[in-house]
Amino acid sequence: MSRPLAIAILAAAALAAPGAAAGAPVTSLPPENPPKITEVAPGVGYQRIAGTDDSVVHVIRAAASPRVALAPVLAGGSPVTRGSLTGAVAARLDTGAVAAINGDFFNTVTNDPSGVLMIGGELIHEPEASRSALVLLPGGDLAAVTLALQGRYQALDPTGGVTYPQRTLSGLNRPAKRGSETILYTTAYGRLETPVSGSRYEVRVRLDQPGPLLPNQPRTGTVIAAGSGGGTTIGAGHVVLTGVGSAGTNLVSDLPLGRQVGITPGLLALPPGTLDAIGGGPVLVRDGTAITSAGEGFTSAQIGSRTSRSAVGRTADGTLLLVTAEGPTQGRRGLTVSEQAELMRSLGAVTAIAMDAGGSAQLSVRDRLVLPLSGPRSLSNVIVLSYQGITVEPLPFRISPNADRVDDAPTMVVRATSPGATRVSVARRTGRPSKVLWSGRLGPGAARVNLDPRRLRLADGVYIVVARHTADDGSGVTEQRRRVIIDRTLSSLNARSATTRQQRKVVRRLDVRFRLLRPARVTVRVTTPDGTPIATIASGRPLRTGAQTVSWNRTVRGTLVSGPVTVTVQARSPLGTSGLARAVTLKAPPRPSPPATP
Repeated sequence: MSRPLAIAILAAAALAAPGAAAGAPVTSLPPENPPKITEVAPGVGYQRIAGTDDSVVHVIRAAASPRVALAPVLAGGSPVTRGSLTGAVAARLDTGAVAAINGDFFNTVTNDPSGVLMIGGELIHEPEASRSALVLLPGGDLAAVTLALQGRYQALDPTGGVTYPQRTLSGLNRPAKRGSETILYTTAYGRLETPVSGSRYEVRVRLDQPGPLLPNQPRTGTVIAAGSGGGTTIGAGHVVLTGVGSAGTNLVSDLPLGRQVGITPGLLALPPGTLDAIGGGPVLVRDGTAITSAGEGFTSAQIGSRTSRSAVGRTADGTLLLVTAEGPTQGRRGLTVSEQAELMRSLGAVTAIAMDAGGSAQLSVRDRLVLPLSGPRSLSNVIVLSYQGITVEPLPFRISPNADRVDDAPTMVVRATSPGATRVSVARRTGRPSKVLWSGRLGPGAARVNLDPRRLRLADGVYIVVARHTADDGSGVTEQRRRVIIDRTLSSLNARSATTRQQRKVVRRLDVRFRLLRPARVTVRVTTPDGTPIATIASGRPLRTGAQTVSWNRTVRGTLVSGPVTVTVQARSPLGTSGLARAVTLKAPPRPSPPATP
């Protein structure tokens, strides 16, 4: 491509791109060399890994700790209702949620998950017998296990004179999917009534011992209501048995009103002590070996297509991994399952299992997605990573209290998951002098703490913010530190187009104005709104303290640039490089009037 043509394309891109009008807010630029891993909570870090093949992988690592845990969550509050990943995290921020990843595959019509769902010991949905499930073991370990439902119900004769046949339970808390099957509904279904359908016969059972349905724990109760067509109220302390199609005949004959019944929600291969499990698959890594020939009932298209993919794993030292790779939606190549397995092994996983993929593949740090998605898909269930202790949401990398309304005095969010005494302070890297920003009672919940260097009379330099929490329950003291640079060097960025006449010629230019509070080497650039370079106006130019103006004639190789652009200014000083950005619209010259018709 010729250089003039490339310049013309840049100018056209600037014209076509959605830009901001003149006077748009000024924003700070991210650091030139950000840390590779961002601390989310003590022992929990987030990393964005960009590969040489244009791949992008998002990784959350959580070091083994009794304060760190994974838990499956119903995104919409019901196994047949969907919700957002970020919404599920937002609802749990005050109880410790710091990150989350999408969970199991699900039916996009009925919304229920494909596999097992067990939360806090309560069995909510049956497993998919051909696929692996993520089982969260006591002590923080995890395993990929193939589970199977062995559900039974049986009418009981208190006298022991009659032995009724055992009947099979096909599913829990989901819509009917077979012409003949028996489904058990509990209060975990999340709706007051069972689904309505003409080919159903139902009985409502009052349990002798109310409480959640636990796997492999037999329950007994008494039939207190019966009906057909669905729509039976479930009610606290009750369950509903639904016979679909010919399976309803067994309910009619076995369970009249007043009959006692035994219900056993058997779950084969469930490790002892397990309280949480969620479906997924296939297994990606077992005993440190990547499984590159996964089956588990997935189609070749599901396994071999290149798409966004998510996985959960654990390393040999107990570090938990939440990993999502970008795909075609983000303009990336995507991964096959085989490549995903190799990725997890390369990250150190000794155990790993895939979760749902494609449009469902999502990862969040707190309640903000880290994958670029214009319209995130709602999900059936998600996996939430929590930290029990105090956390401080990240501050701006650089605070510039120079009265230009950009990072002058940020407000930080401090959260504690249990009641206790909290103290937030700021000090130089040496630890002195230390100034208290906030102290008081906190938890469970958040406090907003203002960091105003002008009020605190903090000079420029590197500081450490320390949040320390002593829990009332005796669980100990937790602390998180955040590093921040106070740097007043660069302020008050403005950029405006100007038009003048020189020797009967119209000259158009862009004036970039800013202020320096100390000498610095300054670089000024113009880019398209998406960051494509257009021009460098100044490069490392040494400038003194005071108001500054750098002008540009708006031309690149003779081509006048018009449309929305972004102006960035970077100032390098002994405190590092600070930067500001502002969106500006460069007006195109008026079109010449057509010649008058004689």
